[in-house]
Amino acid sequence: MKFSDFGFKKFLNDALEEINFIYPTKIQEKVIPLIKKHKSVIAQSHTGTGKTHSFLLPILNNIDYNETNKIQCLIVTPTRELARQIFKNTKELLKFNDKAKVALFVGGDDIEKSVQNVKTKQPTIVIGTPTRLKKMYEEGNLFITTAKYVVIDECDMIFNLGFIDEVDLMLSKMNKNVNISLFSATIDNSLKPFLKKYFLNSIFIETMDSNPTNKNIKHIIIWTKNKENKDILRIIVNSINPYICMIFLNKKDQIKPIINLLNQFGIKNVAEIHGDLDSRQRINMQKRIQNGEFKWIVASDVAARGIDIDGVSHIISIDLPKDLNYYIHRSGRTGRNQYSGESYVLFNSTNQYKIDELKSKGIQFENFKLVNNQLQLVNVIKKKKEFNVDLPINIETKKIIDKYKNKKVKPGYKKRRKAEVDQVKKEIRRKHIKESIAKIKKDKYKKRREELFDN
Repeated sequence: MKFSDFGFKKFLNDALEEINFIYPTKIQEKVIPLIKKHKSVIAQSHTGTGKTHSFLLPILNNIDYNETNKIQCLIVTPTRELARQIFKNTKELLKFNDKAKVALFVGGDDIEKSVQNVKTKQPTIVIGTPTRLKKMYEEGNLFITTAKYVVIDECDMIFNLGFIDEVDLMLSKMNKNVNISLFSATIDNSLKPFLKKYFLNSIFIETMDSNPTNKNIKHIIIWTKNKENKDILRIIVNSINPYICMIFLNKKDQIKPIINLLNQFGIKNVAEIHGDLDSRQRINMQKRIQNGEFKWIVASDVAARGIDIDGVSHIISIDLPKDLNYYIHRSGRTGRNQYSGESYVLFNSTNQYKIDELKSKGIQFENFKLVNNQLQLVNVIKKKKEFNVDLPINIETKKIIDKYKNKKVKPGYKKRRKAEVDQVKKEIRRKHIKESIAKIKKDKYKKRREELFDN
């Protein structure tokens, strides 16, 4: 399937050709037709799988461009950086359509300037952070109740940062026919009351497999033992040659010391992304990063959530975050689209339980340790499976073997017997896989739906 098969308006097809978007991702294939038909969705998919374009494209296609003097679409994001990124994506898709006005409202920007920009004419598409949007609405500057489409992006982070009341207030003012859709790579059970209130009739879309992160990512844990983190970091830095490497820390006050360490390692040009940067600094830093000025970036979780930096090849987590969903988003900065990536985690006995929890979520780690100041793979010996004579595959195999017992056979019978056994194994496995996939999909969807909306 191609983007041209969705039946978009010409200006969108021209824009997609301009940015060389040809084939949609799985989440885009599933979501675009639904929103295009004005259906509300709850969409969960790995980071880097194209969630933003899965809602932008159908919404921009459906907007009435004869009524561009009122708000038709409201997009709410948890961070300024993500809002700016979606604003940029929207402008790209509207390159060949100058009828719609797109407005960005985020904390840190001059609110008086924002008010002046909407006094004479309301924008068609509004993108912003919860607190600023709520303030603009309550002061009578944004008439968001005319919106036909509302998108809550990275909703779990909006909840975690305490912005859910602002979003709840805005949604409560919408007309009953509004299309409300929610997108995130992780959906926590704490969101249940909110989901029940606004999404009971929504279609739940999930493109996640048993691994909660993108399959293009290699997860590596390094046992630090008695070594200090700075020594491990030096060895990692010297052993990789990244296109772009992001180093994540749990606290903002840890960022400067790590930058100083990198400087000591001979790396002088280091970007930093965190909440202590003012609005102008954050905008400037983001532009410089997007322009490819930095090979090394040190970041906190909140500021870097949802930012799409093209070409991130390596992630290093100095420690694991308290909320392990943030690790999924950290590692999701790499392995995006067709690229592959590596995510390193420094661990010891104090965070072993977090590693175990991530493994229980389906993340498969490669284990490394330090040997003579070099990283060495640790081979984990797996326990051999016991032979079960009652399994269908073993029953059928035994029948074939018994067929050749106590029977006069022609030369080459062993080869024929092996071929028969292999064919039986192949057919039984194929049948088992098909049945398992069908059952897993059915049970998974049913269970997830129940989790989201049960009492």
